[in-house]
Amino acid sequence: MAQNDASSLEKLAGLVAQTRSDVGAESLDQIRHVLGQRLEQTGIELPDHVVDELARQIHSGDPAAPATS
Repeated sequence: MAQNDASSLEKLAGLVAQTRSDVGAESLDQIRHVLGQRLEQTGIELPDHVVDELARQIHSGDPAAPATS
């Protein structure tokens, strides 16, 4: 189980980094849309408020990770 959690966190970190690289200069709405699509495609389920926070961090360039628990 812990290994699966680490794998999911690694996937999420990679997904956020790639989204930042691909659309980080776009509007917050566009970043949120792309991030949501990518999360769905990879099977990572997060609460909406966490996805919103990740999108905000990508948009602002903030490297901090939100608490996901």
